[in-house]
Amino acid sequence: MAILNILRAVSRRLQIVALLTLALCGCAYTLVHDGAVNRSKAQEIEAGLERFRGLNFTAPVPLVLKTRDQALAMMQAEIERDHTEDQMRIGSMTGAMTGVYPSGMDLKAETLKLMHSQVAGFYDPHSRQMVLVEGAIDIGFWNSAAGFVTRRDLVGEMLLAHELTHALQGQHFHIEQMIDKVKDNDDRDLALKAVAEGDATLAGYGYVVGNLNDAAIDAIVDRMNALPQTMAAQSGDAPLGLTAPMIFQYADGVRFVAEAYRRGGWAAVNALYADPPQATLQIMNPELYFDRHAQLVDINLTGYQDVLDGWSKADDDTYGAMLLKVIIQRNLAMTAPEIALVEHWSGDRMIVLQKSRALTVLWIVSFRDGETAKRFGDVYGSILDRISGPEMPHRVEIKIPNVLIAIGDGARRFDRLAPAIWRASTITRAIPAHAVTADNRALRASFTK
Repeated sequence: MAILNILRAVSRRLQIVALLTLALCGCAYTLVHDGAVNRSKAQEIEAGLERFRGLNFTAPVPLVLKTRDQALAMMQAEIERDHTEDQMRIGSMTGAMTGVYPSGMDLKAETLKLMHSQVAGFYDPHSRQMVLVEGAIDIGFWNSAAGFVTRRDLVGEMLLAHELTHALQGQHFHIEQMIDKVKDNDDRDLALKAVAEGDATLAGYGYVVGNLNDAAIDAIVDRMNALPQTMAAQSGDAPLGLTAPMIFQYADGVRFVAEAYRRGGWAAVNALYADPPQATLQIMNPELYFDRHAQLVDINLTGYQDVLDGWSKADDDTYGAMLLKVIIQRNLAMTAPEIALVEHWSGDRMIVLQKSRALTVLWIVSFRDGETAKRFGDVYGSILDRISGPEMPHRVEIKIPNVLIAIGDGARRFDRLAPAIWRASTITRAIPAHAVTADNRALRASFTK
């Protein structure tokens, strides 16, 4: 199941909704007053955003007002429409087995709980409607990001401009289809969402203050740096595996998109959709996108079929550097020195197998150098020793610069399984998307000069 978001591994379709969901503070009185949407004000913001963002709406974006319970019901319906209870159970178990989630976590319930406490409005790409949540003033972590905007009407304008930017992304760049194409790759999924949320956050803020000069960009980036503390204060009991990817979309997304904007304005931001980042590592380290290629690999994990006869594939995914960071933070410490290992990540692939109600996770993680691979293998092995217990077999094997991991009942056959996987699997250098066509190369060159 693809990561997150909103939130991780619950629903492909909900992820699209959540990509376009702003988990922020509520709409201000100039937009929602006495139970009704101020249509003239909303139209004014639409027209102003078109001028500021340099993109015109190709279709109307209706605004509808929902209570918090109605909005949550819409999101819950998306989950239940697209995923069975067993699929959600597998998502919860996989996260717990790998160390992303605590053991026994109810993924659906925790996701809905977090969304209920944070969501103030969202653009629904299926109905093409902007949904505003009634009575959502002053909730959510956006209050920190927007804290320097003291007038309530300007906060509301910022929020609506943010969400309307998501509508523009759908109309001009087909962001929903882009995300659907990477539905089996949490890492690329989250990287795309970071671009979309970074774009929308800069556009919303810039529209309100009237410009995006260096001082304005620095101000919003600084505010985003406070999001982890704000989220922890507001949702202290929410699992890190859910909150960290949400924060990443906004905080790291803003920093990444701001770098594009500094280099070439909105034209450079638009170019990101034609040539998107391929990994969260590039969002975390923008120079790996803008100045030099990240050394990424594509992994085809196979060869397990004969050894694990009778098991069926339940999921096929890539975690990426950001989720590796979450695993280390959750199980070691938020500032553990081992976090530096993720900077050397170059690719991974995970297969989740099911037999009756039992699961086996097979995972190859590749690094740029052998020393990091060895260190990660040792560190992750110790994490599995602590979180798995005797009832959850697990094995780790290092073939520099790659690490093979097996968790679950299938690991009992590791002595036969590992050689079969190493023989059959392939790990090849990934071709950057922007290297595929001359048009993309020219487009990228236009804003990196």
